[in-house]
Parts: sequence; C-alpha cells; structure tokens
Amino acid sequence: MRSLSLLALLALSIAPAMAAPTTGTGRISVTQVMEMVQRARSDATARNTVIAYLAGVGETAGLMVSEAVARGAAPLKCTSSFNLSEDVALAALSAGAPDTASWAETPATPIILADLFARAGCS
Repeated sequence: MRSLSLLALLALSIAPAMAAPTTGTGRISVTQVMEMVQRARSDATARNTVIAYLAGVGETAGLMVSEAVARGAAPLKCTSSFNLSEDVALAALSAGAPDTASWAETPATPIILADLFARAGCS
C-alpha cells in the first residue's frame, strides 16, 4: 500500500513540464489530476500515473477503514462498496471544486475521498 501511494505521488510529481505543480503545501492539486487525465488519453506514462494515483487513493481508503475498525473504531456502515474510476474522479473534482481558478491550490485527494464515501452511502 505504501509503495503504491508513494508511486502515485512520485508519478504525479515527475518533471514539472508534465503536469501542473502541487499545491503550495505540496499536495496533489485538482489541476494536476485534471491535466494528467487529459494527457492520459494519448500518453501511456500519463495513463499509468492516473491509474497508480486512483488505485492508491482507493486502496488507502479501504485500508484506513479496515485499520480503524481493527483498532476499535465503530464499523463504518455503507450501503454499497467503494468504487473509483477515472470518470468518477473527474466528476467528483468538477463538482467538488467548481471554481477552476482555484484548482491549482485545491487538493484533489480529499475531494475524491469525500465523494467515494458519499457514493458508497457511508455513515
């Protein structure tokens, strides 16, 4: 899990010319993800980067929930399972950060995670 998340972070930060910079606090920005997804349509490296990032987000979310329960937290109740795709992530980012002017400083991962839990009907 750590290596997949690290791979995603490293891949999204490869060469500044490949994608917009991270936020001022070093987090993966909405701009970065949106640009990488656009490039993924014609660039295999970008495609692999998007896949690694989304897989890391999804896997980490599931593992965090499992670990919290294992440590005594109340089990999370969801009406459906987690699922995450490129299209779902784009929709979540567009809805969660409608002001495109702020995308460069808006962290993408919290928006995608909030959408992941909402779509799974978790409470």
